[in-house]
Amino acid sequence: MSERTILIVDDDAFIRRPLEFVLRAEGYRPITAVDGEDGLEKARSERPDLIFLDVMMPGLDGYSVCRRLREDAALAATPVILLTAKGQERDRMMAFESGATEFMSKPYSPSELVRRVRELLQGGAP
Repeated sequence: MSERTILIVDDDAFIRRPLEFVLRAEGYRPITAVDGEDGLEKARSERPDLIFLDVMMPGLDGYSVCRRLREDAALAATPVILLTAKGQERDRMMAFESGATEFMSKPYSPSELVRRVRELLQGGAP
């Protein structure tokens, strides 16, 4: 069984590291990016199976990155989970309008996060 690669794009190491730990413990191969440009570059070079994307980052925000991912034929179908501390209905609408597959608020439940990853990657096991 091959490892599924998950890209985590977040400018905050205190978010990236625990998320990376949870995913690795579940058998996934997490890779990280520190901002939107780095995230786009790694998405294009690594072709991850799923992408976690922070909304509020310096430079390109998560909505802009998500739109660019959807415009790239090789990445357009990749599931994207937008993570944000902003949980208003307007934020949800903007997430889905930008092409996000899922929207999760911080702080997140690790078990819920793993459940959603498994569902999106279809099949339950990494």
